[in-house]
Amino acid sequence: MHRAGRTLLLIAFAVACAAPAPDDGTGATTATTAKGERRSQIDPTASEATPPGYFERRGVVLVHTPSGPLRFPVELALSDGERQRGLMFRERLDDDAGMLFVFEREKIQSFWMKNTRLPLDMIFISDDGTIAGIVENAEPSTTASRRVARPSRYVLELIAGSARARGLAAGQRVSFEGVPRELVGPALLSPTPGPAP
Repeated sequence: MHRAGRTLLLIAFAVACAAPAPDDGTGATTATTAKGERRSQIDPTASEATPPGYFERRGVVLVHTPSGPLRFPVELALSDGERQRGLMFRERLDDDAGMLFVFEREKIQSFWMKNTRLPLDMIFISDDGTIAGIVENAEPSTTASRRVARPSRYVLELIAGSARARGLAAGQRVSFEGVPRELVGPALLSPTPGPAP
């Protein structure tokens, strides 16, 4: 082998050995130095409590049905980036959990399922706290536009089949817990329990 070829081969080997391993979800990666030593590298921005790809801010959506309120723990998609990512690339979603998309103003909201691997129900919620409409069983990995005829400001995504199984319907009242007050109208905030009389 030529001297120049050997030098390139050694450089390529050293670069490959020093590259970090893929993230395992813990925020730590392991790298191998050119001398063969394995070292752990911690990502200081990784959160121990929040798995990769999940949003840190959380709340609860309460849907007030004729049989009583239903509670859905949700991740909150508040920023443009969070709303664009949504539930993309997720492999699972608990039956009683979901994601709440909060928009700045009420309008006809339109969603697609590109890079979304799970079939979903989409519950569109108006600014006054009523369900404006529901899109059931949105097919994964498609770019078809999904919307309802009435304007909405919030959209709750649940695993497909949840809306029908739990009796969710247009016109039902909705309220929130744990959603920043400045982002929602007062009609949507659940009252904070006061001291017992």
